[in-house]
Amino acid sequence: MDTKERSERSPPPAPKRASTLKKGIVTAAVIVLLYGAHTYRTHCGSRGTQQRSGREIGSVEWAPASQCAPGTQCGSVIVPKDYFDLSAGTASIAIARFPATKFPKKGTVFLNPGGPGGSGTRLAAPEFANIIGDDWDLLGFDPRGINNTSPQVKCFDSNSDYNFFVANTVLQQGFTVSSSANLSDPKLEAELVQQSREFLALKKSQGELCAKNMGEELRYMGTATVVRDMDFMAKIFDGEQGKINYWGASYGSILGAYLVNMLPERAGFVVIDGIADPVNWSTEPSHKWPANWLASTEKTYRFYLETCSRAGPDACPIAAYQGEPYEDMMARLESFFDRLAVTPLPVPFAIRPGYLTSGAARALLLMYLERPPQWSDSALAFGQAMAGNGTLLFNKLATPRLPPSLTPEYDLVRLGVTCSDSPPPASPKEVPTPEDLAAEFIRTMQEVSPHFGASVSVGEPDGGCQYWPFAGKGPERFVGPWNASLEWPMLIVSNTMDPITPIQSGMRINSLMPESSRIIIQDGPGHCSTAIPTLCTVKLVRGYYAGTLPENGTMCDIEEYPFFPDRDADVSATANLGLSAEDARLMRSVRAVGEILQDVRRGW
Repeated sequence: MDTKERSERSPPPAPKRASTLKKGIVTAAVIVLLYGAHTYRTHCGSRGTQQRSGREIGSVEWAPASQCAPGTQCGSVIVPKDYFDLSAGTASIAIARFPATKFPKKGTVFLNPGGPGGSGTRLAAPEFANIIGDDWDLLGFDPRGINNTSPQVKCFDSNSDYNFFVANTVLQQGFTVSSSANLSDPKLEAELVQQSREFLALKKSQGELCAKNMGEELRYMGTATVVRDMDFMAKIFDGEQGKINYWGASYGSILGAYLVNMLPERAGFVVIDGIADPVNWSTEPSHKWPANWLASTEKTYRFYLETCSRAGPDACPIAAYQGEPYEDMMARLESFFDRLAVTPLPVPFAIRPGYLTSGAARALLLMYLERPPQWSDSALAFGQAMAGNGTLLFNKLATPRLPPSLTPEYDLVRLGVTCSDSPPPASPKEVPTPEDLAAEFIRTMQEVSPHFGASVSVGEPDGGCQYWPFAGKGPERFVGPWNASLEWPMLIVSNTMDPITPIQSGMRINSLMPESSRIIIQDGPGHCSTAIPTLCTVKLVRGYYAGTLPENGTMCDIEEYPFFPDRDADVSATANLGLSAEDARLMRSVRAVGEILQDVRRGW
């Protein structure tokens, strides 16, 4: 069976599929047996094909301790680039391992922070061990194309070239909506069509540049291939019979859902947090994803304003007075956005001088809704911008998403994954046009989120896959089924007010796998349960990895609220909540993990 056929069909029935995979997968397993136990002299910082030269599939190289985080081992694993065709060459997967400190150890837990595009190596840390348990090895890794994994997605000649390319375009400024109050206005549709033309032209330029500079390497970035990598590495580190244990957040929930449904017999302890819908992800074109993602956004927005009102203007400058109706605050923000749609706000003294648009301001507010610990900062930035000083707010837009030491082209790394996973158009008639994009924005604003239906693209830079090389045409594209039976149920964690991965997605996976999953519902805002950590949730997660299943649908209430003082003061929070020393350590650890997740996904 050739690559094209595998990529464009649904998985075959199990017996046929097993025989199809046998040649490539078993051959790789034999290579692991031959080479996997051998440890070579190591380096960890180089990238590209040179890093892979002279090393056998299955070889593991560990770096000197001086190159790794304290207490952590770092290095790389050589894997087949294509598990169906070993002649395609190899990839080098960057890894970091925080070894178990309690024995006998249970195995290895693979970690993914989300994105896609986030580096997983920073998650191999003592804070995570405190949550999952010190009898597990924790293995963070950089998935295909990301950070120190090679080949790395790098389409532009330099970071500066990429930053110049996106600066002041719709890719950075987002889509401007002149007024969310009148979505049937033909003028609004015309404005969105014109912006969509710019958006698609930029996406085409990106795609052609990536095709020229990356070529065939972009074929091997899909989520299904990353599942194969985890399976391959699990056999190296835990033996042929070792299960694949996993923790993943945000996009990491997609990777987890693929894992348990592609390889149910290999799945062990699996936790996914901040759930994206894998059915929507694998079967809908990416420009239609936001209609699914924004299902809880308006509820989160209202909670943001209501909490701001309770805190009052000293803690939340968006409020005119303590107890102000949230509707009045919302109307004032809408008026601000509408003014920006007509006249952008000059920001001469920002990190990079420029101007603030309505599209950028809306997109930034949506991104802030994901991060309750930064709600006070957001209120200050928006309060100043509404008063005419947009410096603080624009600085968030102008600051590079990730430090230069990490993958500079975060958006393109993401496209390498999302365009591999989403279905390619079946015919030219299905290729989305500017008019299609505009219509989808308006539909999403009318039916799902009137305030943010066109605001996703800055924080979640998808779309334009028709111009991406090998979109939907990798070695394997998994589209279900999504109802596998597992030996040990998967644990799902969802917030009731997650503005970008709504609780309905977690409930959908739970309903598709009623006997093979349990869901914890955290009643609070933010993206993933780490946004406002609760002792209830973190104890249930820790207990799960120790072998205790929670009741399905267990509800955990948040104990802390944004906009009120001392939220980041561990001593104060511990005293206020009456926590034991062990519980306080757990809370410190989950807060630290939340900060790491934020850093590796977007950098602010």
